[in-house]
Amino acid sequence: MLNQLLNYMDSYLVSECSLQDLESWLLSNLQKILDSGDEAATKVANQVDADLVELNEGLIDETVFRNKLESLLRQRETIVSSTLSTSTGSADKTISGQWKESTQVEVLHLTLQFA
Repeated sequence: MLNQLLNYMDSYLVSECSLQDLESWLLSNLQKILDSGDEAATKVANQVDADLVELNEGLIDETVFRNKLESLLRQRETIVSSTLSTSTGSADKTISGQWKESTQVEVLHLTLQFA
């Protein structure tokens, strides 16, 4: 579910779908995401949902909303694109922008630094 959510967010940011499409997809799939037990997907979905509420209430504008989505995607990309390689496999983002999952990834220790 996380990959689908990230891909939908990316589609919105590159104008392949509208804000309404993104919101409708999220609302239609939010319960599935919550039920999946995927903590990362739940965290991202909850943040996007909260940002959509702020946008709809006029607390932020669409530019700020887009910036927040970009930030979420960058955070996820940094984690996935960071070296998570071990002798059993690796995880990364494909060149086409679609997220792929490796089945044998062992996450050791990851230190993130944001500017």
